[in-house]
Amino acid sequence: MTRRRTVLAAGAAGAGLAATGLAGPAAAQDTAEPARAALRRLIGRRADQLTLGLTDRGDTDTYRIFGNRGRLHIEATTPATILTGFHRYLGETLHAGIWWAGTNLDHLPAQLPAPATPITGHADVPHRFALNDTNDGYTGPYWDLDRWRREVDILALHGFNEILVYLGADAVYRDTLREFGYTDDEVRAWIPAPAHQPWWLLQNMSGFGGPVAADLIEHRARTAAGLIDHIRALGMTPVLPGYFGTVPPDFADRNTGAHVVPQGSWCGFTRPGWLDPRDDHFTRLAAAFYRHSTARYGDTTMYKMDLLHEGGTAGDVPVGPASKAVETALRTAHPDATWVILGWQDNPKKDTIAAVDTSRMLIVDGLSEHADKTDRDTDWSHTPYAFGTIFNYGGKSTLGAAGAAWLGKYRQWRDKPGGALSGIALMPEAGDTNAAALDLFASLAWTDHAIDAHDFYTDYATRRYGRADRHATAAWQTLRATAYALDGTVKGEPQDSLFAAQPSLSATSGAGWSPTTMQYDGATFDQALPLLLAAHPTLRHTDAYRHDLVDVARQTLTNRSRILLPQIAAAHHAGDTATFDELTTLWLTWMRLLDRLVASRPEFLLGPALATAHRTAGAAGEFDQRTILTVWGDRNASQVGGLHDYANREWHGLIGDVYLDRWRRYFDSLRTALTTGRAPTPIDWYALTDAWTRRTNTYRSHPTGDEHALATAVHRALAADTHQVPVTVTADPAVLVAGAATTLTARITNASGLSDVHAATLTPGVPDGATVTALDPTGIATLAGGTSATVRWRVTAPSDWHTDQPTATLTVRADYRAGRTTGHATGTARVLAGSPVTAPYTTVDFNDATFAAAGTGFGIYGGGRDMWGGTNQFAAIVLPGGLPDGATATARVVLQDPTGQWARAGLVVRNSLATNGSLGYANLAVTPQHGCALSVDDNGDGKLNKVTSAAGPVAPVTLRLTRAGADLTAAYSPDGTTWTTLGTVRPSGLAATPDIGIFMTAANGGSGATGIATFDTISVH
Repeated sequence: MTRRRTVLAAGAAGAGLAATGLAGPAAAQDTAEPARAALRRLIGRRADQLTLGLTDRGDTDTYRIFGNRGRLHIEATTPATILTGFHRYLGETLHAGIWWAGTNLDHLPAQLPAPATPITGHADVPHRFALNDTNDGYTGPYWDLDRWRREVDILALHGFNEILVYLGADAVYRDTLREFGYTDDEVRAWIPAPAHQPWWLLQNMSGFGGPVAADLIEHRARTAAGLIDHIRALGMTPVLPGYFGTVPPDFADRNTGAHVVPQGSWCGFTRPGWLDPRDDHFTRLAAAFYRHSTARYGDTTMYKMDLLHEGGTAGDVPVGPASKAVETALRTAHPDATWVILGWQDNPKKDTIAAVDTSRMLIVDGLSEHADKTDRDTDWSHTPYAFGTIFNYGGKSTLGAAGAAWLGKYRQWRDKPGGALSGIALMPEAGDTNAAALDLFASLAWTDHAIDAHDFYTDYATRRYGRADRHATAAWQTLRATAYALDGTVKGEPQDSLFAAQPSLSATSGAGWSPTTMQYDGATFDQALPLLLAAHPTLRHTDAYRHDLVDVARQTLTNRSRILLPQIAAAHHAGDTATFDELTTLWLTWMRLLDRLVASRPEFLLGPALATAHRTAGAAGEFDQRTILTVWGDRNASQVGGLHDYANREWHGLIGDVYLDRWRRYFDSLRTALTTGRAPTPIDWYALTDAWTRRTNTYRSHPTGDEHALATAVHRALAADTHQVPVTVTADPAVLVAGAATTLTARITNASGLSDVHAATLTPGVPDGATVTALDPTGIATLAGGTSATVRWRVTAPSDWHTDQPTATLTVRADYRAGRTTGHATGTARVLAGSPVTAPYTTVDFNDATFAAAGTGFGIYGGGRDMWGGTNQFAAIVLPGGLPDGATATARVVLQDPTGQWARAGLVVRNSLATNGSLGYANLAVTPQHGCALSVDDNGDGKLNKVTSAAGPVAPVTLRLTRAGADLTAAYSPDGTTWTTLGTVRPSGLAATPDIGIFMTAANGGSGATGIATFDTISVH
């Protein structure tokens, strides 16, 4: 019995096959020819050696492969399942395979051998759903029919039988709304460009990138029709959009008596309206929608609808009756159809589940892999659901997945007595990435026993590269234990690239919602690269090996961005120009190396995506494609809504022309500021990147360079580099005042798994007059890859110590040897310094704070979970009664420790800042990652409940609040001269003379992190 047989042995149907009443394939197939056609596309004339036959479907999909050399027989329940069985045969008999990224077909023999014994298998769940709502936007918004056919063929090879199709929905809406008072031009202006249409169909936005050309809509409709026909021909089920109430916001103006609920905004976009499903207008519009959908694409048995997605509001419409009306409209048009709905955030809502026939609903769970999701049967009242994964958000170039969570949860949930698990749902926001995740997740539905992760990845490496190789196997065991061992504690998504982040010294992710820390041990991950490089040279002829080698080298290099950026920030904060220059030069050098590396693979080229978009839809299509990859939308959505770089990719072209250019400009700005003593010149990141989206220059469409040679260059560069030994310095307490002491702790880490560090010596640096005593030995003989050592000192300030700044800097320098090269690294820690705050100022403390005044400045050291809603953990230096009508308060935030994405420092107003619950409450603050934010209590409960933000600004920045009657107008200025108005708010119950102060909160979310914020003196005039 081969290893593959062990991993994917046939099994009996599990609990998920209990009678659910759910729909099967859209149409029964009586011919296997669609499978033969697919096999010819995939393996050419070798497909003629296969005899294909269909068997009765029964309760589940099955396949059987047997025969003689050159005369192979495959029997299965559907053409798609024939492909599933064939892929099993490829892996088990020939050590070959086809995946999203990279293939292994180069060594197939001219005559296909028969398996030693018949290969049989069957699915243990009826629903194997594939593709995310966002797939059409992030993966291939301008794909042609041939490319879509290949996508479906690959999904069939991996055992999926239900495919979500959003392509072509624009034509259905166009047909429908022209019956309800809209001209063709008006409808096309409301429909977004193709890359943005998924979020329109989710009722999040409309219109961006439009109007969509009529011929483009018809082209997409023809492609969709061909795609849906292909899905049906394979015996799979196309899952099409249903109608749940999305209309233009002026629908009621054109349809008298219609009840449309405004949906507010989503990430800076104005959402479409929601037509009350209980309304007669809804009944007629839904009927027209389904009629036009059927006319263009035929019927299907599954329709996807997500009511009130990501913040949608029901207004005065009761969710239960509305849900029932949506279901009734579906049943009227398609009596036997299944309502498919995404399990995401608080959807489906309990009122929806209580109102509808849940036996004909399927929830595709987007959160199964999250550690806090433990009982979906209870969550959804035993509604049938599919165990789902979203292992990639936005299509980011990042290796890894929550494989540990899948293997730990799936069988437990599937085999739960009386459980409602009825399928799997493969839903990365973009496909065509991460072959290992595709392979493992698909395998869940085709095995009846617990998959052993070690055995699986050993077998996967053999199938992936065409032969067993001890180095390749060891590489994949390393990846299994790191990037693919995520447990779902943080989403189940690996960290993304800081090279792709909007430049900031405090950047912790490229995209706003991505993990902010490494999700596995980077030094251990490093070991996969030399292992893959050491694999037998014959593997280099395999496309999948060459792809994986580049991908692992890319990730290994990308992970260095998280080692290097904090060191750059420390050098900048310390004013160490020489080290700053050294490290920023290395950062840009590594980015150029990364750009050359990824240029060697077609999967990592920007050029083909832009060329396809331009060929299909001209300059408008190219703008659409460029935008979704960078700024995402207009300025408001990009910067205020935080969508910029959500779909960041480490692609050749994007790295060199967008990411590298941004970081170069940013470092130049910081360098100039260091040498001149002035604030860095502000950079309008949106304007810079938006200008790039409007170009039509061409990029490479074919790879260049030898993958193995380039990966070797990455390995050599990283193994020889001495800048991967960060020194992290902390002071406890982070306060050093006259006569007091603090413990200075330095942690030195060899963050590289590619070389050891030797003969390290650590030396502290303290302010003049302070004394320092070592508490630990300061020399370290050896630091192996991934290990750390800690050294402590006691630092004491003399009793007569004075400083003219509210902070002081403590440093620790490490000198060491890495290989034959010497290196050094310096870590810094800020401590609060100065004297107590005196009249006319007072202090308030809700976060265990310490305050200091020095010269004309102030400092606050404190913690705090948050400053929002019922949580008010902040500290402030207050000018009591200091903001009468007509007054303007100004303060400059000089520095802010990045204790949390929403850490805040700035100006705060309240009738009484010393009294929690007091009215007249508002604040204007700068944050480390979300720019400036204006928060207010406008409903009179004494809690901040509304916020307006503007992405971009970071400390140092000057903030201003101007009072006019009951209103406060907020503005910010990076240079103190040019001002941007953020907004005007009306705090509820603002007194005649409320308190005004400067404040900070760590907004650490409960992590316990503490930090410092410093300010120039507050002025009120």
